[in-house]
Parts: sequence; C-alpha cells; structure tokens
Amino acid sequence: MTALLDLDSLRTLVMIADTGSFTRAAEELDKTQSAISMQMRRMEDKLERTIFRREGRHSKLTEDGELLLRHARQMLRLNDETLAMFSEREVTGKVRLGLAEGIDETRTAKIIFEFSKNNPKAEASIVCAPAADLRKALEAGELDLAIIGSLADEAENGEGSVLSSERLVWAAGSNFKLASEKELPLAVGLEQCRIRKAAVEALEDDDRAFRIQYSSSNPGLVEMTAASGMAITIQPRSSLVSSDAGLLELEGLPKLPNYVVKLVRGKESHFKAANALSDHLAKSFEKTVASA
Repeated sequence: MTALLDLDSLRTLVMIADTGSFTRAAEELDKTQSAISMQMRRMEDKLERTIFRREGRHSKLTEDGELLLRHARQMLRLNDETLAMFSEREVTGKVRLGLAEGIDETRTAKIIFEFSKNNPKAEASIVCAPAADLRKALEAGELDLAIIGSLADEAENGEGSVLSSERLVWAAGSNFKLASEKELPLAVGLEQCRIRKAAVEALEDDDRAFRIQYSSSNPGLVEMTAASGMAITIQPRSSLVSSDAGLLELEGLPKLPNYVVKLVRGKESHFKAANALSDHLAKSFEKTVASA
C-alpha cells in the first residue's frame, strides 16, 4: 500500500516555514518543540529524504524540503476547500470590523487573514478610525464589530467583551542608549491615543523629562521610528514579542498600567459572519497574549 502523508505534519511544516523557526511554530500550533521535531523526523523517514539542514543555530529547508512545502500548501488548501464545501456550518456574508487607532494593525491583519482563509465565502472589511468614530458607526448600524483599546482604569464601563488585558512596556531599538538621554524622546500616537496618555502621565508622575520626538496615528510608523533608535515607544507586551521590528523592552522606567482591548458589537451584529469573526478574534487574541 502507498504510504499516506499526514496532513497535520504538513501543516506543521508550513507553519515552520511561515514563522521561520521550530520554536515559533510550536507556539502557534500549541505544541511542544520536541513534538514538532518528532513530526518532521517521521516525515523524513517516510519520504526517505532530508527536509531540513542545520545552519548554525537555525534549520533551513533543503531543496527536497522546498519541493515538499509547495505541495503541502496545495494539499492543505484542497483539504480546507473540501471541508468547507461539505460543512453545514459554512460561513457566508459580509462582516464590517472597525479598528481603533493604537490597536496593533499587523497582528489584527494576520488574524483577519486567517479568518478569511478558513471562511472563503465570508467577506471581511476593516475600517481604521478613532474609537469615538467607531462607536458612532456601531450605533448607526454602519459597523458590526469594533476593536477598541483603553487603559485598565477606564475599561470598567461594561462596554463590549475583553479580548486581552496585558501590561504596557517601554521599548526601543537595540542601538538606543537610555543612560545617555537626559530628555527622553518619545515616538507615540496622536494626542487622543490612550497609550500615549499612559506614557506621558507615568513620566510626569516620575518627574522624568521628555519630549515628543515623533507622533502618528499609524502604529507601524511609530514602531519603525523606535526601532531606528531615534526614540522610545510604548506597546502591549504581546505586540512587542510578535513584532519583526527588533524592538527590545527597556528597564528602569516608570511602571505603566495595563492596556485592555475590547470587542464591541453593533446592535445588528447577529449575522453568522459577525458571530464567526467574533469567536475567531477572541480565540486568536487569547492565544497571542498567552504566548507573549
């Protein structure tokens, strides 16, 4: 009988390739690193080919590994499409999501991409705007869901359901020298940003001199400025861990409050697509924070 490839092992292979390491793949798949290594060894034994080669501390795909990866993506896509075709719970329709300024856009985009991949017949649209505008859009029935952030002491208003609650941290690029700065340069959001407010209040309470070096409503640009070493920024710790910008947490600065991210639903958000995305966001945020 012809040997059968294990789809779970193929999914693990794809995750290793996408995350760049066995460690991060294990975190994403909620498995131990040893279990993932065992899966890859068994696949190599079944194929009688070497999939990975060691390069220093890193593992790289061999030529056979790259070929297997291409086929693995095709097989997994066909598997997902087949399951969706016969699933009675197939999600269809459009869901409109609002994303408040200050929320990690990169992380949220990855979550939405995963939702769309798992629900190919559902359409997700995203609007980025200040939290006050999103609340008005929810009230007017123009949005189904909105992700809104606030400081911990402001979050006890019964609004929405909590997606995550985690501490804020100070961060900068590896070339930033905290000891040489008498007046701390900050890269932050605009004046209405809750994280900016937390940073300013913490420094003022600690009598630390600072200046706003750079401000923007785009979190990615703020992160890039801090990563360059020009300034320090403030982020939820999970965003710092998941970032590819190379930001490092800084010690010796005032303690910051927790940052709470909530999912708020509109009055008419009872449709299947909105319910499915709501569940997906809750599980994804919980998983991301737990791995930070």
